[in-house]
Amino acid sequence: MIKKYPVITIDGASGVGKSTLSYSISKKLNWNFLESGYMYRIMAYYIIKYDLSLKKKNIISLFPYITFDFKYMNNGIKVFFKNKDISNEIHSEKISMMASKIAIFPYVRNWLLNKQRKFRRFPGLVTNGRDMGTMVFPDAIVKIFLKKSLLERAKKRKLDLRLRGFKMKIEKIIKDIKQRDYRDKNRILCPLFPAKDAIIIDSTSMSLEKTLKKSMNIIYKKLLNK
Repeated sequence: MIKKYPVITIDGASGVGKSTLSYSISKKLNWNFLESGYMYRIMAYYIIKYDLSLKKKNIISLFPYITFDFKYMNNGIKVFFKNKDISNEIHSEKISMMASKIAIFPYVRNWLLNKQRKFRRFPGLVTNGRDMGTMVFPDAIVKIFLKKSLLERAKKRKLDLRLRGFKMKIEKIIKDIKQRDYRDKNRILCPLFPAKDAIIIDSTSMSLEKTLKKSMNIIYKKLLNK
């Protein structure tokens, strides 16, 4: 029997703070880390870069050439395309919306599924996304579903965009988040919802430190009782 290393999943909608929380947990545990959403963003970058229409044959033709070249540094995740740092570009609203569109395609999700599961290595994996606990790693030892109010998510997104050099009115950001939420929750394949055994954390009025502390208490309790 093949030994499966433990996995912790952090799922939730766009802008709830999944990335920061999951990366912080991985640092605490010294486990591997996977930012699954970056895979869709990188694919979206290729599609926009080469001005491709969203036809199945066009997207599949990209598969052999797509590389997921991201490095985890102290100041966050850096993404590279042909040795060029594209970390800012993949956080644009254009890339975000394209990533959301291609995420509904079964052949895209199936192709990425195997690549995501390959990140499950010793001593363990912390990952975040929309369906990490429901579809990709249904046997995860801890599944957290993170929530945050729409307004707080929009404020966070506006700040993130500003730090990356993008300007956008908060009303437009709220509209875009609502559209993405609707697509994520109502898509036929792998819709966004908490796993049955997920622990829901609403971090609207919680700092990162408090959210991390609460999450680590849940994780340590689970690891000690294994």
